[in-house]
Amino acid sequence: MSRGRTVLVAGAGIGGLAASIALANTGFRVLVFERDETPDTSGAGIQLSPNATRALKALGALGELEKIAVEPSELVVANAINGAMLAAMPLGGTMREKFAAPYLVCLRAGLHDALAKIAGNHSEIELRYGSTITDFTGDNQGVTAQAECDGQAEAIGGAVLIGADGIRSQIRARIHPGASARHGGMSAWRATISAGSLSAEMREQVRVWLGPGAHLVHYPVGDGSQINLVAVTTDRQTTQSWGEEASPGDVAKHFTGWNDTPRGAISSATQFRRWSIYEAPLLPSWSKGCVTLLGDAAHGMFPFIAQGAASALEDAVTLARELASTEDAATALRAYERQRIPRTQQMQSTARNVGRIYHMPRPFSFGRDLVMKQIGAAGLLRQNEWIYRG
Repeated sequence: MSRGRTVLVAGAGIGGLAASIALANTGFRVLVFERDETPDTSGAGIQLSPNATRALKALGALGELEKIAVEPSELVVANAINGAMLAAMPLGGTMREKFAAPYLVCLRAGLHDALAKIAGNHSEIELRYGSTITDFTGDNQGVTAQAECDGQAEAIGGAVLIGADGIRSQIRARIHPGASARHGGMSAWRATISAGSLSAEMREQVRVWLGPGAHLVHYPVGDGSQINLVAVTTDRQTTQSWGEEASPGDVAKHFTGWNDTPRGAISSATQFRRWSIYEAPLLPSWSKGCVTLLGDAAHGMFPFIAQGAASALEDAVTLARELASTEDAATALRAYERQRIPRTQQMQSTARNVGRIYHMPRPFSFGRDLVMKQIGAAGLLRQNEWIYRG
């Protein structure tokens, strides 16, 4: 492979770290450039379905993660107005038996820390925090990136540049000028509460409450003593910041008329953080020469099927495998995107459609609830099987 076996990665989030580990494990030297001075631990909880945990196993990270994750018993969907249970899908042993991998939930910071620890201890990975790739040039023979740190610029050559720099990716903007992320007209309000705020049964579940124009997801995190809340509402107001603070009162006004149980969970929080929800544009390709995209930069999706991090982990494993299989980096990148684009576009489309179903207004929601009750656990599992099998 030309220009040595050095790979440059823009972004040290979950996708960037996973890619750096996967590449280093196959013999590449990896330089990771992260604009933040310290690791980003924003967000609250994260769901890791079997396709995600299989990727983590391939990275050598699953064992450590299982020590700080919770394996919930089931996923329950309920009506947020009358409290009726609509469907329940078994997790736990069912996921391990059917997909040979667990379904875990944890704090996003826990997953990030686990990956950062592996990357930081790997002899072939160099993490450069407070450093940004501001420009690059390249062709099918390699890439030269301009990196800036503390006002000092440096030209760095590599075989490949990976843009893992998030939904507002600057690398994507260079490959596809004008291909900006689209605001979904929604906000996610995140918080953690004490597990004692919920019934004993709910403390072991992933539970989704569906209401008109909004939904609430909660599940255990940490050692099980905390519950992660994610409330998603229709909201045209956008914010450019990650994690804008909001009070429980600001959030509760979006859930007037809901059942006491989900409203009680919301009122148990002392503070929420608000994220505007964006979706990456559908791209005809992710790569140009020896530059490619990964994770949210390539296919950022709405959160309704909990596959944002999982799809980035899948990207990382696939990309490393393809780059290790040939000396021609450009050819490897074409093979990578041929494998990944159809699946991630299907995920984006599914997430969009699930969001419409979750937020159906009355009277359409009555039909939705009836269908969910009819398909039951087996139907939910069938609907998600293509995702979990990978």
